[in-house]
Amino acid sequence: MTSEKKGDFGMMRHFAPHMWRGLPERSDRQVRECGKITRRLSDATAQAALAVMIFGSAQSATAQTSSDQSGSDGEIVVTAQRREQSIQDVGIAITAFSGQQLREMGAGSSIDIARLTPGLSISSTSGGQNSQFSIRGVVQNDFGDFIEGPVAAYVDDTYIPNLNGQLFGTFDIQRVEVLKGPQGTLFGRNATGGLVHFIPNRPSDTANGFLDLSYGRFNHVRAEGAIGFPLGEKVQIRLSGLFNRFDPILKNIYPYGVSSLAAGTTPPGPNCCEDLWNDNTIGLRGQIQFEPTERLTIRATGSFARTRFGENPYNATATIGVFDAEGRLINVQFAGPDETRMNIGPNGENVGTNGLPTTQTRPTPGGDFFGFRAPSARSLTVSKDWALDNLNHLKSYDGALHLNYEFDGAELVSISNYRRFFSVHGTDVDAGPENLINFLGDSRQRSFSQEVRLAGTGKGPFRWVTGFYYLYVKTNAYSGFLAPSNSIFAASFGLPFATDGIDLINEIHLETRSVSGFGQIEYDFAPKLSFILGGRLIREHQEYSFDSFAHANVNDYDFDLGPALFPLRDSFANKRSKTLWAGKAQVEYRPDSNTLLYLGVSRGVKGGAYNAALPDGSPSLSPDRIPYKPETLTAYELGLKATFLDGKATFDAATYYYDYKDYQAFTFANVSGIVSNNDARIYGFEASLNLRPVRGLHIGLGVSLLDAKVYDLVLAPGLITDVKPSFTPEKTFSGQIAYTVPQTVLGGNLSFNLDGSWRSKVYGNIRNFDADVIDAYFLANAHIFFTTGDERYKIGFGVENIFDKRYRGVTFNLATLCGCNEESYGAPRWWNVSMRVSF
Repeated sequence: MTSEKKGDFGMMRHFAPHMWRGLPERSDRQVRECGKITRRLSDATAQAALAVMIFGSAQSATAQTSSDQSGSDGEIVVTAQRREQSIQDVGIAITAFSGQQLREMGAGSSIDIARLTPGLSISSTSGGQNSQFSIRGVVQNDFGDFIEGPVAAYVDDTYIPNLNGQLFGTFDIQRVEVLKGPQGTLFGRNATGGLVHFIPNRPSDTANGFLDLSYGRFNHVRAEGAIGFPLGEKVQIRLSGLFNRFDPILKNIYPYGVSSLAAGTTPPGPNCCEDLWNDNTIGLRGQIQFEPTERLTIRATGSFARTRFGENPYNATATIGVFDAEGRLINVQFAGPDETRMNIGPNGENVGTNGLPTTQTRPTPGGDFFGFRAPSARSLTVSKDWALDNLNHLKSYDGALHLNYEFDGAELVSISNYRRFFSVHGTDVDAGPENLINFLGDSRQRSFSQEVRLAGTGKGPFRWVTGFYYLYVKTNAYSGFLAPSNSIFAASFGLPFATDGIDLINEIHLETRSVSGFGQIEYDFAPKLSFILGGRLIREHQEYSFDSFAHANVNDYDFDLGPALFPLRDSFANKRSKTLWAGKAQVEYRPDSNTLLYLGVSRGVKGGAYNAALPDGSPSLSPDRIPYKPETLTAYELGLKATFLDGKATFDAATYYYDYKDYQAFTFANVSGIVSNNDARIYGFEASLNLRPVRGLHIGLGVSLLDAKVYDLVLAPGLITDVKPSFTPEKTFSGQIAYTVPQTVLGGNLSFNLDGSWRSKVYGNIRNFDADVIDAYFLANAHIFFTTGDERYKIGFGVENIFDKRYRGVTFNLATLCGCNEESYGAPRWWNVSMRVSF
């Protein structure tokens, strides 16, 4: 059996130029875009070159090596093409991290890798407590619990079939691989923009283990451990676990601001006003591996994870809508400290949420519609009436069976996986002390997948992989609004809801069945030239139903699914089947053993889904707007990978052009969001430089530059414009310096690790309004470690977000509901001390 090579897989950045030949015929508008692209690309390339020159002493993607985890030459091994290869020999833009690197850079959750990987960013919902991966501007930040993402997340070769499941604590990880660009040929699901693969440590025939303990700010306690040993000559097991908790970061100072609220604001319900932004996570994983023969390996895995945390930690910022003469919302701005208008009309006059003149004004200058002015984000305080510190939770169960059998010249792999996922997340919609209305999502999901693939492993110029993949996903989700007793919203209905409250609930059921066959061949048709051709044919069937009803409120913090009072939106049911395909064609040139040039075109596809607009008072969607179509991405990429200075340096670069058809664009408006299909294009350049000039020192840089545009987004009836996708930074830089003192210190080794990242501004909403801007920010982290001479004990101290940057991570524009934005912020400065024992 082909076993996983051990390796301290360093972070590698792959950045690339732009490719034009072979582009399909375009519209006049796209032809004009091509001229702009040519000019802007040359500027971007110049910026990247300058960045490499300036920041050559830092790096975002380190490729540290250690004698026990990699070859003596520091080779980094990945399995991006379903076989073990040096990362420098794979014609894909890849970033790879080892588990050791993740620990030494303070990365304890799945999304932490984004700060270290140019081209990879995070789109967030639910106060940042639900977060999703975005690669090169390929993003989907819909908060529906039944939605899959265009960037696929895998754990141990098994797919996570929902966006909310992409956030989890990482533990006992061997490595993480980030593959950029469509990966639909060899990976089973929805890899339009790329994928992130978390690979845990596996059982071995050598007894080993570790215990890693840390304590930090906000009483942060983290314990991670694993133990593995053989049960006999042919059986090995490995058990690992994680415990992570910290106290609330945000102090709830309710009833701050209540005295200034407008008349009609009513007292909160029971269990009011707890502190927020806490975490309590447990994760467990067990593996047993059986090798009955030299050719056959059977590995069974099971895992459980549970996270509990408080109501989503949003704060409120006053905003003001801007309406044109036709009563259409055309912009939202932050309200100035002296602002009293409700909204701004076409001539600067005071208008209501319908754009018509009004005499009503904000009760407090610079406050929201109710007069509330939130405390500063730097104060780490909120004032919220609907806040429980244990309201939200995520829970997952996972089981898998991995079979590997080696034939002469081929390997058969079978992976069976069953997964269950539960999610509850709630939000105080006004994010302040007003007793207005609250959002809750509650979902249950189960999935089963089966993959079988056969790969040629013989020597020679010809390599191949073929197989099939089956996926079944069933989701039952409930989402909507809780209007507790005595809330402003419930009172607006009149009796009896003013005293009893009312729940406005969408009921959503979606079943997806997907069957696909795939294959890829690689052929060395000349001494220095290779050709890759691959494809996947997919047949997908979906069954969907949607109902929306009002129910009497009983529990202010949960849905009450008793008899329905009246319908809120039109019911909808649909069945549909679709045949999709993905493909890849690529030429690779290796002028010598240290250089790889590749030129390729790939086609990725993501299946369609359904809109489930929240009952926010807007009209029901017409039946033709509820289903949305699959999105198709044709990607062109030119890349370079070079190793030089006798292996002490690597430089990787790539440029790409993405041509999107039916891009799934999520637009949040009023208090809900819907997806529309729009054409789009993205082009960009990425590069990385890694240096190991002397023993123990590793420095380098990663940079990503891109430009993205979504065409013809409808902002309002008759108001159509081109926009930038949400959570897509045009520029990112990140760097690292890692140094181990060559001389022994107190009989051991002393090492230092400094990393930093800068990201340009992004839009938190695809409408690109002024108040949707999330400003650029820079983050820096530092860690120091002492390891005893026998490498058994390791003691560390670290500081993350050294400069205590208070940066926005999520924003929801609610200008027409409360005259405010919901906003959440990244973690403040955080220190920790740690100790690791290996055995």
